[in-house]
Amino acid sequence: MALAHTKTRAPRPRDGLLLPRPALLATVDKALDEQRVLLVCAPAGYGKTALLTQALAAQSAETAVAWVALDEGDDLGRLLDCLFAALEPFDPPWRTAPEGLRDTALRGGSEVVTAADAMLNALEACEVERGLIVLDDVHHLVDAASLQFLDRWLARMGWRWRLVLSARHEPQLRLARLRAAGELADLGPAQLALARGEVEQLAQAAGLGEGDAAGLYERCQGWPAGLRLALGMSQGQRLPAAIDRATFDYLAAEVLDRLDAGLRGFLLRTSVLHELDAARCQALGEDSNAAHWLAEMERLSLFVTVVDLAPHTLRLHQLFRDMLQQRLRQEQPEAHRQLLERAAVLEADALRRQGLLLAAGRPERAAELLLGDGALLMNQLGAQGLLDLTRRFDADFAESSPELHRVKALALWVLWEAQQAEWHLSRAEVLFDARGDEAGLRASRAHRSILLIAQGRLNEAEALLRDLDPFALSGELRRMTLLGRTWHALEVCRFDAVAPLMEALVTELLQATSLEAWYTGSPAPRQIACANMAPVVDRWYRGAMQVLGERPLPFGVNAHMAQAWNLFWQGRLAESQQLLARAEADAAWFGRLIIARNHGQALHAMLDLIGGRHDSALELMRLRLAEHVPGYGAWGQWHATFFMSRMAAACGNRAALADGLERLVRIGADLPDLLMPHRPRPLQGLQAQLASLDGRRDEAIAGWRALLADGESGDLLGQLAEARLRLAAALLDAGDRTGAAEALAPALARREPGGLLWAVPLLLQMAARDWGDLLDAADLARLRGWADAVRPATQAAVDAAPGALADERLSQREAEVIAQIAAGASNKHIARALDLSPHTVKRHVANILDKLGLNSRGEAAAWFNSQRHHAATRPGTLG
Repeated sequence: MALAHTKTRAPRPRDGLLLPRPALLATVDKALDEQRVLLVCAPAGYGKTALLTQALAAQSAETAVAWVALDEGDDLGRLLDCLFAALEPFDPPWRTAPEGLRDTALRGGSEVVTAADAMLNALEACEVERGLIVLDDVHHLVDAASLQFLDRWLARMGWRWRLVLSARHEPQLRLARLRAAGELADLGPAQLALARGEVEQLAQAAGLGEGDAAGLYERCQGWPAGLRLALGMSQGQRLPAAIDRATFDYLAAEVLDRLDAGLRGFLLRTSVLHELDAARCQALGEDSNAAHWLAEMERLSLFVTVVDLAPHTLRLHQLFRDMLQQRLRQEQPEAHRQLLERAAVLEADALRRQGLLLAAGRPERAAELLLGDGALLMNQLGAQGLLDLTRRFDADFAESSPELHRVKALALWVLWEAQQAEWHLSRAEVLFDARGDEAGLRASRAHRSILLIAQGRLNEAEALLRDLDPFALSGELRRMTLLGRTWHALEVCRFDAVAPLMEALVTELLQATSLEAWYTGSPAPRQIACANMAPVVDRWYRGAMQVLGERPLPFGVNAHMAQAWNLFWQGRLAESQQLLARAEADAAWFGRLIIARNHGQALHAMLDLIGGRHDSALELMRLRLAEHVPGYGAWGQWHATFFMSRMAAACGNRAALADGLERLVRIGADLPDLLMPHRPRPLQGLQAQLASLDGRRDEAIAGWRALLADGESGDLLGQLAEARLRLAAALLDAGDRTGAAEALAPALARREPGGLLWAVPLLLQMAARDWGDLLDAADLARLRGWADAVRPATQAAVDAAPGALADERLSQREAEVIAQIAAGASNKHIARALDLSPHTVKRHVANILDKLGLNSRGEAAAWFNSQRHHAATRPGTLG
């Protein structure tokens, strides 16, 4: 996610009126040495950030410091984004992509602990002697997930890393155990307040007389912010008897009124910005004097912190910024609203931008932008993160906003919560219709049709699609409508129509440069198994890879998995296995991806079936069925059970097949759209195979003939080709060679084996027979070519043999990366040296550690150096 870089940049120490406080700094340093956690807790204006800035500046160069500045509204997702960015310079050896850990944590519950532990393991494996992680203004974290995450860190963080928390009030964390164990150091108002002698010393340095200096402490009671303001006001003015928060606001306003009119106006107008630099201030509408005013603010010590030097960037103290915005609202309410909107346009951080628009009273604009950026933010934040953004709107507005309903549907769709997503789209339709927004209404209907299809509500989906002619539409709406029609054709068993519709969709996608458009068009295994889909999916995959480029995004997992299935149905099993391994490695890197796991389990089962590992194949299908996502309801469960039953039949497991048929009947009873003219007998093929396993050959033959007579409607997951193969084998057993050839020939007219792979032993038998002139020579050559292609998979394990030499486990690129690690290069240096993205380098490091069973970059360097004498020049070995 795009974050303001100042959120992970420690402020810079500044010269000024701050009194050196060696005793307090020594206390901080001692705490950082002896306790795992330091809590600096005091109200605003006690100099918490300034104290930590000075303490960190005094740390040795070997100390790794990760700084995170938290803002109001930040939650677990934002905290993790900031932590990943702050820790980036120290090259933690992530075993799962940071984006994947974020998605894991945002699923909540025990997944928060899983992500926290994975991050702690990476921290422990960092090549740093000592590290400090500072969370400034941690009181802003109030969501339960953030507190759960930090509690886990507090309980499990090792001694090499220390956690420093600053807050205006004690956060709702489990700190009592740490205090009791002597692992927590507390600094509160009593320790942070200036002592009488320090106040008098500062007053005298500022030129106050002895009497005023003596009375100043009584007025500010050691409050640093009040003292600074009192000193600034002391020139010839009577000071109030006491300085508290209310007095501060008053005095700050007095300071503002005494400033040069130009600087005063600049401060008021730019107070809508979270940080101030010349370019941003000018883009807000300020004149070319912005750099001058920023320098003047720092010279006058106007409650600002320097957070960056290139460009010169300041942050106003929150107390002072609050006062400025309050004054701006009072004096220029319309200008304040306009400036907030203008600041939102300049803000790259999605959360800050949304907050600015909501503060400007423009929730409708915030919702429009969120919908426009929804798919992009999904890649950056994950589905849960996108849902979190929708929860920041007022509940009444959210209910009345069709844009927010569509955003929620988009996120829930990715989470496989089709029923909830469809409900939100039905609300969006009603609201767009009431508004008279025809474009929004049609977009919602096109999207909802897909979610209705996913639930098996096919007649409702057809009614929506009937009024949406894709070729009378354009852009996203045309793509969404084509996608809906493709899925509808699949689910009503018009399987021959799937490839032409998908071809039209791919043609549209090739004109779109956004990855988001390609993501929604990812084909599923059932689609890929349809007739004539192989070249269409090949074309889709090439386009997807071109749009993806080198970007390391979860969409790559979908793309590789789809092409792995495409290669499988073509009988290119070794290539399919290789791409499956790549997809699953990517999925492991990005964290648990539901769709990748689901499709990967099924493909592994198919490969196991061909390899003769029937027990493994059935177990994988049982696991897949057990992990069925409830949000996709009975329709998805029916299809998962159908796949399981096909596997049981292919493995010859009569009991599992009979159980599957019973479940399919029971589930189907609640699916009114299961039976239709296009699908009159959905279980005919399975029932024929059950008859065959029972030895009822004539009944099986009749069943397969009936299935073939229904035409394309029976071709779910390549069932027609399999039925032809089994029918041919049964007829041969009955002595009918001519009938067997007639049954088999149509399956050989396709360009790929497809459904024949459900019965590879029969495929090999048919290829080995002498058919004479009963089969066309070209068809027979194609059959034998398929047999030659799949035969190796029936003779050897699909998985790589164990016991390979350690250096042979590494790819050529991984060998180059580990050599760079051994040379002491950081991830950024490796990226530059090998012309890779830093993210790709992280991925290679994770692969290296996993393959070699190592824990850290240091261990990888030691392993490399110990293996150098075994170096060879062939690919995949150390050079």
